[in-house]
Amino acid sequence: MQTGRPHYARPTPAILVSLSMLQYSIPLLLLFVCCAVTSFITTAAVKRIAEEVGAIDHPNERKQHLESTPRMGGLAIIFGFGFPLMLLAANAHAAGLVSKNLTYLFAVLASGSLIVGLGVYDDLLGSDAPKKFLVQTVAAVILVSFGFHFSEVSIAGATIQLGILGSLVSVIWIVGVINAVNFIDGIDSLATLVAITIAVAFGVIAIIRADVFSIVIMTALAGSLIGFYRWNRPPAKIFMGDSGSLFIGLLLAACSIARPIKSPTALIIGGPMLALALPVLDTLIVMKQRFVSEASLGARIVRMFNADRRHFHHILVEKYGSIGKAILSIWFITLLFAISAVLTVIDAMKIAGYSIGVAGLVVMVFFRYWFRRGDVRPAAVERQA
Repeated sequence: MQTGRPHYARPTPAILVSLSMLQYSIPLLLLFVCCAVTSFITTAAVKRIAEEVGAIDHPNERKQHLESTPRMGGLAIIFGFGFPLMLLAANAHAAGLVSKNLTYLFAVLASGSLIVGLGVYDDLLGSDAPKKFLVQTVAAVILVSFGFHFSEVSIAGATIQLGILGSLVSVIWIVGVINAVNFIDGIDSLATLVAITIAVAFGVIAIIRADVFSIVIMTALAGSLIGFYRWNRPPAKIFMGDSGSLFIGLLLAACSIARPIKSPTALIIGGPMLALALPVLDTLIVMKQRFVSEASLGARIVRMFNADRRHFHHILVEKYGSIGKAILSIWFITLLFAISAVLTVIDAMKIAGYSIGVAGLVVMVFFRYWFRRGDVRPAAVERQA
């Protein structure tokens, strides 16, 4: 029986949470600006310190830069990321954001400290692959133990429970993403631009999913990277070094599997996974190429982690003879994957999202393998776009 009273559809919990988060818009904006400004100012000081302590990246036959350039710029990114977070904790609304995610934040701080220490050590003294992977694995185990893990795999609507293997898959994924970001840091500003694009995509996905933790982390990361970009764009005045690329990889890995509510997290081929597609796929392709040889199994495994010029950016720079054109091409492909990632978390846009993701994959494969068929130009690259 109708009473004549109007009927209103009740908003979903996600919509309610998203609306309630509007009160945090000002603190988040302040966080973004503070991170950008702090990172920009701190980079100048880090540059001078790196020059004084001899943390200099010198040109060689494998590297693209032509002049000796200070590294350890990652310390400025890290400081620009963390210091404003501590300052804004004094704000009531910001403190509310932090208090809801103390467990996750503690896990990131603990694992991040290990990764930063590893990065600084590698920038100053150099570190071999076994030491790097040991520390990265310990950092990944810390994240997994605090809830950053997959419990099931969802493919084409079918769900597979991982059980105890979920933790192992999660550790492998985290270590893989850390190294993927590290490997793509091969030419001026490339890792910075790629990370900014992925961070923005993660931030949008977090808003859609009402994932407060990822919104805060990605806002701070995007701000600190934008502040650093002014120093890192071609010709770079400073490199982020392993201290930056490893830390960025850790944050992106963590937020790619963070869950906004206490429920099982599924490893879904979509969303954040797609945003990370370019660096992850490039790393897998290169490691496979390094593994295929007539050497012994042990030698092939060691070779997988030896540096060479097989990465996507190496191929494009050699073909174009220009760092700027290579960066633009890779950024465009990353943007396609980022847009795909955002659309796949919206039910009504999933098909469009996966279609754009497939387009990004086709473009990436075309650029990588078609260019290999042409005449590669090993001449000195241009320093400007």
